[in-house]
Amino acid sequence: MISLTQGHRAANRINILLAAALSISATGARLSAADPKHRIRVGDTGISLRDVGGTLHKPFQLNSAKASVLIFVLHDCPIANAYAPEIHRIAESYKSKPVRLALVYVDPDLTIEEINRHREDYGHKDTAAFFDAKHRLVKATGADVTPEAVVVTEGGKIAYRGRISNLYADYGKRRRKATTHDLRNAIDAILAGQPVKTPRTEALGCFIPKLD
Repeated sequence: MISLTQGHRAANRINILLAAALSISATGARLSAADPKHRIRVGDTGISLRDVGGTLHKPFQLNSAKASVLIFVLHDCPIANAYAPEIHRIAESYKSKPVRLALVYVDPDLTIEEINRHREDYGHKDTAAFFDAKHRLVKATGADVTPEAVVVTEGGKIAYRGRISNLYADYGKRRRKATTHDLRNAIDAILAGQPVKTPRTEALGCFIPKLD
């Protein structure tokens, strides 16, 4: 059963999507005018955060991994939820590779119980997840939309930031299937020791809510 509060949140996400679509249509803008972040600040590379199971992690310190992949999500964002099957496939594809992948839930009004219910409902229960209630990871990476992927490599370099794939051509315009898999391409390049050809793409989805 969806509570009245949850219903209001979902309606608000839809309104945000509609407003974003109108804004893009009016301006023709596709990427932020601001320069994209290319590196995690030195002071943020040591950020520690507990996953939803209570285990402490440092998401930007790779240890033996070649890349740390963070996928920012909102539980009631229609586009983020539409990507759930692909997120699951990506997690499965790279679980035996030197890649650390985690979801980052960014709605500060959520509870751990709601996050775990969402993970169960959308097939994310075997994927690591953080509750970034204070937006420490959001601020460190510059993420501003869900779903948005950020791939961090050695030294806090942001090797890729943007969409998971081109499943959505625009707001309200979903392809039958994706033809460009940007996140996979970025991970594959890093694992092969090659530069990411397209390090920045536009992520379409719901804006991450600002903290008061």
